[in-house]
Amino acid sequence: MRRLSLPAFIADGMVIQRGAAFPLWGRAAPAAQVTVRFLDKTYRAQADAGGAWRVTLDPADAGGPFTLRVSAAEAAREIQDVYAGDLWLCSGQSNMELMMERLKDDFPEEWQPPVNPLIRQFTVPQEWDASGPWTELDGGFWTAASPETLPVFSGTAWFFAKKMYEKYRIPIGLIKAAWGGTPVEAWMSREALAAFPDMLARAALYADSQFRERTIKQNEAELRAWEDKTVAEDRGLQEAWYQASIDESPWDELSLPGDFAAPGPGYTRLCGVIWLRRTFRVPPGFASAAARLWLGTITDADTVYINGVEAGSTGYRYPPRKYPVPAGLLHEGENQITIRVVCNNGDGGVTQGKPFRLFSERGAVELGGVWKCRIGMRAPPCPAAFFIQRQPSGLFNTMIAPLLAYPLAGALWYQGESNDGRPGEYAALFAALIKDWRRYTRQDDLPFLFVQLPLFGPKGGNTESSSWAILREAQSAALALPATGMAAALDLGEWNDLHPVNKKGVGERLFLAADQVVFNSRNTAPGPVYRAFERRDGKLLLFFDNCGAGLRAVERPYVSAAAAGVLTRLPADIEGPDCLSVDISMVDRPERLYYAWADNPQDRQLYNADGLPMIPFRIAI
Repeated sequence: MRRLSLPAFIADGMVIQRGAAFPLWGRAAPAAQVTVRFLDKTYRAQADAGGAWRVTLDPADAGGPFTLRVSAAEAAREIQDVYAGDLWLCSGQSNMELMMERLKDDFPEEWQPPVNPLIRQFTVPQEWDASGPWTELDGGFWTAASPETLPVFSGTAWFFAKKMYEKYRIPIGLIKAAWGGTPVEAWMSREALAAFPDMLARAALYADSQFRERTIKQNEAELRAWEDKTVAEDRGLQEAWYQASIDESPWDELSLPGDFAAPGPGYTRLCGVIWLRRTFRVPPGFASAAARLWLGTITDADTVYINGVEAGSTGYRYPPRKYPVPAGLLHEGENQITIRVVCNNGDGGVTQGKPFRLFSERGAVELGGVWKCRIGMRAPPCPAAFFIQRQPSGLFNTMIAPLLAYPLAGALWYQGESNDGRPGEYAALFAALIKDWRRYTRQDDLPFLFVQLPLFGPKGGNTESSSWAILREAQSAALALPATGMAAALDLGEWNDLHPVNKKGVGERLFLAADQVVFNSRNTAPGPVYRAFERRDGKLLLFFDNCGAGLRAVERPYVSAAAAGVLTRLPADIEGPDCLSVDISMVDRPERLYYAWADNPQDRQLYNADGLPMIPFRIAI
């Protein structure tokens, strides 16, 4: 007899969409009579010759906990702690995937009881398959929020759900289906990629299992050989440069945080291993307690030693280096810290602008300044890593398609960074993804809420070629589709971090978008949006929507006028609650006007009275 089975999504603690008929299916013995009991109603079905069966539960009002009972012949399943509420599909790349665990130092109050258990998350397994859409997930689990479980929640989704619950008191289910570093095309079906033949061809190429496995194995072998070389030929490991007491006379000097290229030509574009050392003093009483070591981020991989003892390691560039230092490892007076850094592609360094210190409740020791440095080995650039999850269509098949069979309150999307190499095609791709998901759900008005990219990289003036500005424009263009909303995040980014920590601001702005789109609430999200312009007496008058009580400037605002390929920075004045005035008389034949048009624009001074930033724009004049 076939054991009675249900999809992984149907499990204790689940949230189903309130007010919507809910499909329920599974497998039992062939031709078995299946009985489902839920909310004092009974539903019956007969399994087919393959054991498949299906029923549709009547819409349920928000509430719970409920129990769902399924039985067939002598087998039975009981799903407990079920709630009806609002179910949100939360997808994208690393900034959606990024967990609350990474945010604990910045938002410790989130762990203070009570942590709302009526906010729940279903974590979708990270799987890839190009062969076609799956009908069921390959696992997954529901988690009710608590101080113990909060670390695994998506930070963006958590802050969104928390704000939503505070206003509407409705149970919230978050389906986390995200994977870092993935482009938009990985989350689209083959049908949606029909208008993008190069991507469709890549999807077909990697659907060939022999080609795929051969590519993956070859890349793994190349990476393993390179990594083995950095170990076998590293003089620092051979001579134990991590020991507290070694001869530092042959070592160079380097100021940290900063790039490793600073000491001289020999360090420029270094690929291989560099060792860093510094002596620091610990005051009386400091050494007897546990401490923490924060080193910002390091490119690319690091191993840290304190007084010759390994204190922590990280294998790639993006995670913040936050290492615990147990009591007894430090001693009063002089101590040694040594960092072994593996540099993959010649851009090694310690990120500036991040905390770079050893600290405890008894004080802090700043580590910035002059360090000793020495090259352990040189290597050719590391071979580029191949990631199968970044190929077209594969993640849609495994992580999205099975979920679109369930009714949803809507989708949350935070992605775009991995498409910055070809930003000009993002507008068409993104619109196609939204329509694709809606086609699969059979909901033409499925609410789709997304995050516009924040600032990133060194601050600079407007430039027509900014890839992140073009991506932001493409994201704004999606607002032309019905039932879409955007969370502007330009001012929530960090110039030195691809994963800014202010996910609270992002989540709360996604809530504002949801409040508009789903609940028809009035607010000024996403912020001032350019509407039109007029010419008057050598000036341009620019008009904006979503200004609320009026435009505000944190300092004198500026825009840039383009003429014959040259951009001229021009001051602007607020002329009214929704109007900005720019004198363009000094520019001969201006062609376009730009605001906040850079990866990290120096000119982004404008907000509305509700504190929402003006949306970057470029207009032909």
